[in-house]
Amino acid sequence: MKTWGIGYEKSKKQAKKIYSKIGHIRCPALSNEYVSSSRIGFNHLIRKGRIPRTKNEQKRRFALLPYVEKIIKNPKAKIAYEQRDIKLKVNRHGEKIFIESRANFWIFTKRINSCKIKVVIRQLENGDKKFFSVMGNNITIGNEIVEKPKTL
Repeated sequence: MKTWGIGYEKSKKQAKKIYSKIGHIRCPALSNEYVSSSRIGFNHLIRKGRIPRTKNEQKRRFALLPYVEKIIKNPKAKIAYEQRDIKLKVNRHGEKIFIESRANFWIFTKRINSCKIKVVIRQLENGDKKFFSVMGNNITIGNEIVEKPKTL
């Protein structure tokens, strides 16, 4: 799987264009519930929490965006499920505070050529299911194949 042969800024612009077209996707593997995209999902491609990802890591994730919709729409998708307690920073009446919440994660896995792609869907408490992240291994940056460590 190759990243786009363009610079970082053009990659980011192209990724935003692709991401904005995702919208709401009906997911047969999750009882035909909708999965939607939001700025939180795109921001997670760029940073993990408040820490920016490297530009190469961002470009790897951007290059996987064209596969997200197809993977979510696959009725025979391989899915792993996790539930975690998380802390979120929220704005309450002009004051930023941390609250604890329960998050559900569904990790869809699909192998395309030599690349294992994972798409992560997140649901906070009983809210909507949202695209949260995409990652893969064996993604080429320039002429170098980069194996990505397994993290969420």
